[in-house]
Amino acid sequence: MLIALQRSALSGFTYDLAAADGTVIGELCFPDWAEARNARLKNPAPGRLRSSIDLRLSGEAYTIEFEYTRRGWNNDTRFELMQGGARLASAEVVVPQGFFGRARLLITEPFSGELVRRSTFFKTRFELQQDGQALGLVHEPQAFTTRRRLCAEVPPDVPPPVQGFLLFLVINLAFG
Repeated sequence: MLIALQRSALSGFTYDLAAADGTVIGELCFPDWAEARNARLKNPAPGRLRSSIDLRLSGEAYTIEFEYTRRGWNNDTRFELMQGGARLASAEVVVPQGFFGRARLLITEPFSGELVRRSTFFKTRFELQQDGQALGLVHEPQAFTTRRRLCAEVPPDVPPPVQGFLLFLVINLAFG
């Protein structure tokens, strides 16, 4: 299990990543200016504003890159977990055409699956499914907190960096 805990109640840009026993083993940092690979508008101050999504876990550095696959009222987006030039995981957020409908979060690498929203009124909850079978869960264990806390309870064969990537996807879709 990997836990993401919002570092500050006033800012949702940095999350500490902790093991099940509460030991902090990394961090997830959202950028000041998120810039897609195929962005139309580039970072106006690359020396001052950070534009990469950074994931650090157990001393290893990863980045999460994204690009728009379809532009419209809502954009379809592909996210990739990268370490150097190697892609470790990939997912797509697919938004239905029109004004109504929920976005689908499809995992394409390292396995084929989907994060399905099962949120209640007060708690965020996404079920990890593969071929309609529940494999795990990414959820908020408590309804009312001053800092967001999400737990990734997924099969042990899912590597920790991919668990961090799943946490990022849920934070981005649910709270972004």
